[in-house]
Amino acid sequence: MKLICLAMLLFLWVSPISVTSNNVVLRVEQKAFDFVSQTQRELLQESFSNISIPDPKTNKEKECGRGVVGRIINKGNILGVGHTLVGKVMNLNDAIFGETEIKVRATVLADIEVSKTSKGVATLAVTDCKPIIQEMDITFGLRFLHTILWTIQGHIREMLGDRLCQSVSTVLEGVNEEFDDSTEKNLFGDDLGLQYSLQNRPMAFGGYMDIDLIAKYTVKDQVVELPNKAQNFTLPPGASNKDAMINMGFSKAYFSSLFMAFVSSGGFNLEIPSTYESLANQMSTSALGAHIPEVSSRYPQPLRVDMKIVLSQTPVVTFQSKQLILQISPHVEMFVVVSNSPYRNQHLLTVNVVASLVAALDVEEEKLKTSVSLQGDLNLVFVSVSFGKCKCNPSLLSEYIRTVFEKAYLPHINDTLSVGVPLPKVPNIQFIEPVVKIEKNYAAISSNVQYTE
Repeated sequence: MKLICLAMLLFLWVSPISVTSNNVVLRVEQKAFDFVSQTQRELLQESFSNISIPDPKTNKEKECGRGVVGRIINKGNILGVGHTLVGKVMNLNDAIFGETEIKVRATVLADIEVSKTSKGVATLAVTDCKPIIQEMDITFGLRFLHTILWTIQGHIREMLGDRLCQSVSTVLEGVNEEFDDSTEKNLFGDDLGLQYSLQNRPMAFGGYMDIDLIAKYTVKDQVVELPNKAQNFTLPPGASNKDAMINMGFSKAYFSSLFMAFVSSGGFNLEIPSTYESLANQMSTSALGAHIPEVSSRYPQPLRVDMKIVLSQTPVVTFQSKQLILQISPHVEMFVVVSNSPYRNQHLLTVNVVASLVAALDVEEEKLKTSVSLQGDLNLVFVSVSFGKCKCNPSLLSEYIRTVFEKAYLPHINDTLSVGVPLPKVPNIQFIEPVVKIEKNYAAISSNVQYTE
């Protein structure tokens, strides 16, 4: 039954992409193969039970009951009318045979080749198949001649061998169709998409199989390209959790693409009006003047201040001390609101901010969820000011900007990230009790799986 398990845990989706290096590794442990083998045996049983027996004279198939696995003789006639010995004997009626039942015990040894299409979709095919008919029980209501019984057994044994292997191929064809049906893009957030594809054929090792995947992010159907080519990512041999069925490794490039997708969509930009409730005491020239005296000199009467935060640079992702660190460099623009002027919003200052964020990861509903918080101090550099020469140190604004980030900007980023990013998966397979860990150079997710109808 293990010939089905790879099909139920393999993948999916996609279209040609320009990136050649993988950024995700899926490691399927032996426990996962054993689990799926047990839960999916009904697929083969159903296929085997529908095997039909050909007429020994015409070689045309005749359906009988539920096939050879179940009770397949219908009123004493399983082979149809014919002129052979078997055909004549089996054409007798129930008065002679009574209730008749055939049970066959067989083993099918099959080699399944896993390959990928030009679009990166996994396909399964039988490369070698050996059926072994172990036992056959034929039960009649009355006694029967052993010679005729042996003839019936020989006929069933001959035709059943090829049909068992054909049934295996038929099941795999159905699995491959499911893969084709799953090639659509996973949409999330505003105009964001994610597709996974196989980079190479899966590699089997002792006790597990590694599947290299490419995750392609898109914004409005445009592929997110990183400025620097990512290195190929591998999951170390002893890195997986042996108690889990599935282990997934996510590289630095995966998270760089993830965050860049949100940046490209404008999800990390924010306009903060002077009426923003949680910053009611910060959005004024008097509040800024407490940190930069030149602002109070320029605007002796308190005026409201609007703010715009724009992030356009690629976030820098690193793994440090078992933490995922995200460094962002937004620029913050402030505008004085002058109600009685034709130029309602007058530029006050622009400052570049470098901030380090700690990203916490979790898995919910087959999605990778991320939330961020500030780590360490902010680094500020003035880009422009509109209140004359300013000899002040930009660090004087650090406390002010930190308050803005903690009360407005980071909650906005976390709300944007809360949509979650779809994880690699197959239909009807659900992750159970996933555990996320940050390792030295990658993030790891360990999980068991369950089959759902």
